[in-house]
Amino acid sequence: MIRMRSLGTICGHCVLWLIAAACGPDKTAEPTSSPPGADERKAEAPACPDAAIPTTRLPDVVPAHREVATWLAKVSDADLGAVLVEPDAVESLNQRFSEMVGAWRDPTAPESGDPDRITRDIDERLAHLRGRVDAGEIVQRVPGSLAEAERIARESTPVDQFRIAIEEAQLYCVPLDSGLFKQPIDEDFDRNNCSSIHPGELVRVLRRGGGGQWLYVHVGYVVGWLHEAALTPRLGRDELDRWQTRSRVVPVRDDVTTTDGFRVRIGTSLPIVDRTPEGFRVLVPSEEGLREATVLRSDGVHDGHPPLTRRVLWELLFSELDKPYGWGGRAGERDCSRYLRDAFATFGIQLARHSAVQAQLGTHNLDLTGMPEDDKLALIESWAARGVVLLYMPGHIMLYLGKDGDHHYGISSMSEYLEPCPGGPDTVYRVDRVAVTTLDLGRDTERTAFIQRITRAVVFAPEKLELAAE
Repeated sequence: MIRMRSLGTICGHCVLWLIAAACGPDKTAEPTSSPPGADERKAEAPACPDAAIPTTRLPDVVPAHREVATWLAKVSDADLGAVLVEPDAVESLNQRFSEMVGAWRDPTAPESGDPDRITRDIDERLAHLRGRVDAGEIVQRVPGSLAEAERIARESTPVDQFRIAIEEAQLYCVPLDSGLFKQPIDEDFDRNNCSSIHPGELVRVLRRGGGGQWLYVHVGYVVGWLHEAALTPRLGRDELDRWQTRSRVVPVRDDVTTTDGFRVRIGTSLPIVDRTPEGFRVLVPSEEGLREATVLRSDGVHDGHPPLTRRVLWELLFSELDKPYGWGGRAGERDCSRYLRDAFATFGIQLARHSAVQAQLGTHNLDLTGMPEDDKLALIESWAARGVVLLYMPGHIMLYLGKDGDHHYGISSMSEYLEPCPGGPDTVYRVDRVAVTTLDLGRDTERTAFIQRITRAVVFAPEKLELAAE
C-alpha cells in the first residue's frame, strides 16, 4: 500500500479554504515554464478576445462521452459491482481522514466545542483575510465591511447548541455578506463564501454575534458563519440521539423530496422512524423542531448507505451532469470538491470539503509530482483497474473515467479552461457546470494541460491491493 502523506501543520483548520483551491478561475496556477511561443504570442498585436466566453463545447468530447453507459461498458460486470471499501471499514477510514488538518471532524465530539480552539481559529482566519485585503490581493465591495466583521466576530459570545438546517444556507468564512473579491470583481467568486449547508445537515452553533443575526457553526467538514439562516430550535439530547440514528434514508439523486416537499440532497441523509411497503417514515427539521415525513421508495433512495462500487458512484456522478457550478456553494450549487464530497458521503465516506485536503485521502495515495505524462497515465490506468481514482491538480480535483480513443477523460464540476489563441493571449472559456473533459484540456496554454498539472492521485480500492512497482 502507498502510504498517505499527512498535511501536518501547514496551515490552520480555518484558513485552509483560502489555500485549498475550490476549482474556480485558476489565476494562481502557474506553469513551471511557459509553453513554447507563449511569450512571443502575448507580445504580438492581440487578435484574441479579452473577456471569457461562455461555452457548451468541450474539445474532444462527443455525446457518447456524456453517457455513463459508455464508461460502464468498459468495465466488467464483476468489477462494476465489486465493493471498493467494505462497509465495516468505513468508520476506521473516516477516523484516519479526521487526523489531517482541514479534514472532516465529528461536530459532536468534545474537542469541536473547545473554546480556546474556537477563538484561535476565528482570530487566525480574520488575520489571514486582513492580510490579503491590506496587501491588495482581495477587495471589499463595501469599504470597512471587514472591520465590521472583525468587530462582530470578536464581540461574539459563546454558545453550544445543536441545530439542523431547514433550508439551503450560505456559510461565510467571516461574518460579512457584502463580498470579498479579487479584481476585476466577478460576482460568481466571492472569496468569503466558505461553503453551503444542505437542508438536513447537523450544525453545532458555537458563537452568536451581531445581535444574534450571525452564528458561528461547525458542520463537520467546515466551520464558518451563518447569517439569519433557517435552523431548527436547539435540539435536546433525546432529539439529537434520534437524529443521529444509524438507520437512514440516503439519496442517490439530487431530486429526492419527501411527499410534503422537503428536499433531500445528495450528501445528506434522514433518520428512519419506520418502514412501510410504500416507503419510509423519516424525521425532517422544521421551525418547530423535528417532525415526521414520508420518502417514497424509488431508485433514487437507498435504505442505509450503499457500499462504494464503481457502478453506483459513476451513475450518481453522471446524474449531476450539466448541473451548475457554484464556487464555495454559491446559490447552493457545487464546486469541484463539494461535488465529490457529497458523492462519497452517500457511501458514508467523509471527504474533506476542500480539494487540497481531499488530495491527501483515499485508501491509497500517489504522489505524481514531476512524473512524465506517459508514466502518470500508466500509473493512473493501472490503479483505475483496481478501484476509482480522483485526480488532483492545484486548483481542481476530478474523477478519472478512463481512456477512449487517443484521450483520457474525467468528470468534475468546473468553472473554466483555456485554449491557445494564435497572435494573442489564451482564450478563456467559461463552462460553469458539471462536465466530462479530456486530460489534455488546456494544452499549450499558460496553465498547461490537466495531465501536466496533476500532482496526486487519490485511490479508493481494496486496501490489500498493491502495485509491485510502488
